[in-house]
Amino acid sequence: MIADLHLGCEAALEYEGLSLPRVQTKKIEQYLDAIIKALEPSRVIVAGDLKHNFSRNLVQEWNDVARFVQVLSKRTPLEVVKGNHDNYLASILSDYNVPMGVETFVGGIRIMHGHRGTPKDVPTIIGHLHPSIRLRDRVGASTKDPCFLYHPGSRMLILPALSIVAYGLDVVHQPSSDSASPLLPEDGLSQFVPIVFSKDKALRFPTVGELRAVR
Repeated sequence: MIADLHLGCEAALEYEGLSLPRVQTKKIEQYLDAIIKALEPSRVIVAGDLKHNFSRNLVQEWNDVARFVQVLSKRTPLEVVKGNHDNYLASILSDYNVPMGVETFVGGIRIMHGHRGTPKDVPTIIGHLHPSIRLRDRVGASTKDPCFLYHPGSRMLILPALSIVAYGLDVVHQPSSDSASPLLPEDGLSQFVPIVFSKDKALRFPTVGELRAVR
């Protein structure tokens, strides 16, 4: 399960005057290749925002998505849940018979992107928020890391963005993230537990609300 790859993001940023090396797709492919070799999944599901540009398919997006699908489909079946950036994505995926819908279920778990929809009393996985947390030490140095967010009460898991360009929203220092999805509980992210992976170790932090209280 992955989310928010934003393939072709470099081309969209070039239109805004920012030039970045076009390396994201290759690095994501290398990462997924290692994961697939290690876990041998029966399929890979992208929980939204496979591509980046809203209004059309940029040339780089078309090429990057096509390359990504071709490479991945040789290893395992692929399914896409439509995100808010995935307008016109169907015209690319149709060439490779990759299914795309607004949600899907795996083992009773509901998988959506998270930009729209209504809550249901079932375990749910979403993307969309690009969650991260910024941690500071006593001398002021800081690090910002993508994180998973888990809410035990609603059984909701929010995935970090896989994009290396659209890196992350600091959910502790940006309370506006509480309203980023209509699927979130009434108190937003306050009861979500951030989980950061450091190599092969999962680091579980106090809830977002507790971290906000001591920031």
